[in-house]
Amino acid sequence: MKSNFFKLLAVLVLTSLMLTACGGGAAPAEKAKVTIFVGFGTGTDPDQVAAQEALAKKFNESHTDTELEFLIVPVEESTERYLAMVAGGNAPQLVGPHGISTIAKFKDQWEDVTPYIEKEKYDMSDFYGPSTTLNKYPDLNAGLPLGLYPSFIFYNKDAFDAAGVAYPTHDYADTSWNIDAMKEMAIKMTLDANDKTPADADFDPATIKQWGYADTWTDFRGQMTMFGASTKGRPTSDDYKTAQVNSAEWLFGAQWLHDGVFKDHFIPDAAGQGAIDAASGDPFGGGHVAMWYSHTWYMSEGLNDLPFKYDIAPLFYNQNGDRISRIHADLFTMPKTAKNKDAAWEVMKWLVAPEQIIDVCKIYGCLPARQSSQEAYLKYLNERYPGIDYDVIFTAIDYLDDPSHESWVPEWGKVNDTLNNTQTTIYTDSEADIEALINLTNEDVQKILDEYWASK
Repeated sequence: MKSNFFKLLAVLVLTSLMLTACGGGAAPAEKAKVTIFVGFGTGTDPDQVAAQEALAKKFNESHTDTELEFLIVPVEESTERYLAMVAGGNAPQLVGPHGISTIAKFKDQWEDVTPYIEKEKYDMSDFYGPSTTLNKYPDLNAGLPLGLYPSFIFYNKDAFDAAGVAYPTHDYADTSWNIDAMKEMAIKMTLDANDKTPADADFDPATIKQWGYADTWTDFRGQMTMFGASTKGRPTSDDYKTAQVNSAEWLFGAQWLHDGVFKDHFIPDAAGQGAIDAASGDPFGGGHVAMWYSHTWYMSEGLNDLPFKYDIAPLFYNQNGDRISRIHADLFTMPKTAKNKDAAWEVMKWLVAPEQIIDVCKIYGCLPARQSSQEAYLKYLNERYPGIDYDVIFTAIDYLDDPSHESWVPEWGKVNDTLNNTQTTIYTDSEADIEALINLTNEDVQKILDEYWASK
């Protein structure tokens, strides 16, 4: 009897061990955590936050081995928070969506995804060409393309109708739509408190309630790109050793901007921009600007229940008869020091897969980087923004700035800070000597470059 008892006990123990080995009693394997740090670019508006939470839920319900979460950080805190996470050994698995500027600013931070692409022979042929090169360097492919953000003119149709002014053309081949024609139109669309324009003798620039044109949600490099310097939006020579801030094109652009603010009064100065921010925070959606130059990312942020009719038009030709239309290109990057990189790669692929990329781009306002998504995205645009000229959006890609206004230069942050200080002077100092200012800025940038190369 005793013998039978021990035999039974042995069988039970053996069975228990077998069940444990087969997973019958084992705790489930811990999921690989993938945190996406959002804050360097778009993605922080309340509607976008909710949409990203829904996107994470969709991923998590369809994956058993990986858990996805979005960490939303206010833009003004994003740099400090990100660097603190990296320094603390807790780098997020992915960062984004963000584009050329912050990828350039933190260029040495990112994992090169080339080995991942090559290992599994990942097919890149469906992506628009520009989307694969704008965030790529000789030593770095920062990530899989997510979206493009072409730029164009948003215009207030109701304001144009009230002024009796014809709308800007939508024809990219119409060379009469140039910088002078835009200026003339913008002056007609600028109104003071008594509905007088800068062309009227009794116009009061201190009481402007509607400006004709603005391009204020970009930095100085972004504003100067359209004027057609040989290096477009890059303030240096091709070898990055010589400052070219005082090129004839950038000097023209800086003077044109200053004149537009303080002489012709169709562009808001710093005080005007502050008043706009205090009133609505949105130059175009708040009805403060008749023509607003911006990107597709503005659509999801600014074109929400507007009280007026609007449409879009191409950027005008510059003083040399060329058109250079800024473009942004977003993706998700993987920090070099992040944990769970293989899981992060899988999430990166999932976000830009044909099944998801349109939904992801709806959140961020980007043009899906996959050519195969164009028809479906056009359908969405027609439903979300009915009545606008969608050809203007897609054709703008053909006029992109290359080199980009956000691309890498040595000491990217120091150079941009110097240039943006100049931009501030242009908007604040009505008596500024623009040529002297630009020459001084060029000297300051040259010093930064010289110090950088001397350290190499």
